[in-house]
Amino acid sequence: MLLALVAAACSPTLPEEQDAGAVVLRTRCGGCHRVYAPGTMTLETWKFQLGRMRMEFAHRGIPWLAPDEEAALLAYLGRHAGG
Repeated sequence: MLLALVAAACSPTLPEEQDAGAVVLRTRCGGCHRVYAPGTMTLETWKFQLGRMRMEFAHRGIPWLAPDEEAALLAYLGRHAGG
């Protein structure tokens, strides 16, 4: 049962797969690590994680998301975050 829950949390299938935010999540986030389902975290937790990733990108000298990418990602996560 636990394995099924973990597998679902890291599923490559996202809600609204063609949404701009889903594309950012899949391509920019998933380009470095597995993609977590939006419902696995609250919006506040997602915002915290994005802040951590912004710092990690800066530390590694990697360009952060463009403003429109970040806005699309936050809007997407806001619609699909867990409660």
